[in-house]
Amino acid sequence: MAVLFISEDKLKRSTTINGNVDVELLRPYMKVAQDLHIWTKLGSKLYEKIQDEIKADTLTDPYLKLVNDYIQDALVHWTLYEAIPFLGYKIMNKDIVRQTSETSQTAPLDEINFLRNTVMNTAEWYTERLIDYLCENNHLFPEFNTNTGADLRPSRNNYNNGMNLNRVDYQGTKITLRDFLDGSI
Repeated sequence: MAVLFISEDKLKRSTTINGNVDVELLRPYMKVAQDLHIWTKLGSKLYEKIQDEIKADTLTDPYLKLVNDYIQDALVHWTLYEAIPFLGYKIMNKDIVRQTSETSQTAPLDEINFLRNTVMNTAEWYTERLIDYLCENNHLFPEFNTNTGADLRPSRNNYNNGMNLNRVDYQGTKITLRDFLDGSI
């Protein structure tokens, strides 16, 4: 069984996930979010150290502070981000079905995408805060910089959105960023 860095209670208290959502529907996304968005920031050595301490119920400061004040804040939002596309669906023996209710209305795709992007922005902010804390306090976490070989090394980059370098239609003229920077427009 996977060692998770957040509880169901923490997840539901910290996000818009309704209290009656079954934790069994959320647990896979808790694990995915932890692996994709937290493990890659901590690196294998620090990640495994925290897992071992949680499993043994021996987590103390400074690791306890790292988990409670930084990792969990990012992880709850990454979990929500990963879960949003799937919470309204169930995979059955013969089909994938959309759950509906008599008193609710399904959200259109553009609203779901807007919500997901908003959650991602929040998750990225908390992840950046986590990275900053680790970099500022790496002397407290010797495992943070000791990954070797095939170990997953910690990433100090969080935001993935780059500049759009596609052609832009400016007053009927197709230009690129390079055209603009070179002053050829």
